[in-house]
Amino acid sequence: MRSHPDAVAREAPSRPCPSANSAGRVRRRAAWVAVALAALAAAGCGGSRLRPIASEGEFTEYVLKADRPVLVEFYKGGCVSCLFIDPCMDQLAGEYPDRVVFAKFELESFWMKITCPPIWKRYRIALFPTVILFIDGQERKRWVVDYSGDSYRQVLNEVARPPDES
Repeated sequence: MRSHPDAVAREAPSRPCPSANSAGRVRRRAAWVAVALAALAAAGCGGSRLRPIASEGEFTEYVLKADRPVLVEFYKGGCVSCLFIDPCMDQLAGEYPDRVVFAKFELESFWMKITCPPIWKRYRIALFPTVILFIDGQERKRWVVDYSGDSYRQVLNEVARPPDES
């Protein structure tokens, strides 16, 4: 379509063009928001075979006084990397039923508040997820940010009683 020769050319109003750098920043920010929302939505959904522990009293009762080995996952609420360990812990709990107790303890809330300072201080947990194996109320082995089921199995096979042959 041709314009009429007498028509006055109108300039489009100029708008600053966003730089590629700023567009990348927006995409990264949107990705982080999506990850954070997914973590919030999924928090507490994994590890259905793990006994939730919510207090120092429950920790003493279910972990320190247990009559068999106890594997405790200490995690931060809403932590994406902590969610990645849930399927591994859930699978291990299915492999060692009645031989090892599997538990999880939210030691830091999503808002970075320590939920049980005495446990946090006693075991000096700095990174999440941290998994600790307790035998007779004593820490025997610690894994920090370890998602390999084989590393847990190797130790559990040594300390768990053999499965019943009934």
